[in-house]
Amino acid sequence: MKRREEEVLNSLLSLSERTKGFTKPELIMIGGYALRAFIHFSRFTRDCDFALMKRDGWNIDRIKGILPEGYSVEEEQKRNNYGFLRCIKFVKHGKVRVKVSMDFMEGEIRGREAKEVIKIDEVMVKNRVCFDSNS
Repeated sequence: MKRREEEVLNSLLSLSERTKGFTKPELIMIGGYALRAFIHFSRFTRDCDFALMKRDGWNIDRIKGILPEGYSVEEEQKRNNYGFLRCIKFVKHGKVRVKVSMDFMEGEIRGREAKEVIKIDEVMVKNRVCFDSNS
């Protein structure tokens, strides 16, 4: 798990740099990894999830062009109001290859049930919590 955590952190730093601090495009970190900023105990996760507002064109197309080194697209979906992009990277840990993934949800966050839909809008982007990577 520690090797995966190191890779996620390196990927976040790279993505932050390439998106000007998660502002171009505006990325909102969600899910288990985002919880780590608010909980006091150690929490490991297999992936890092981001939400993006749907604007002109597809932001997930821009994301594909700025992925951290070694990542490839595993899955991509584009529908009318939402898009999904899963990017993966395999890292070596001893003799084992460990999978690291980043998921990007554009326009809507969709759950497992059809009724589980959250629209990603200006209010969500405006109210996101931002942390300085230098602190």
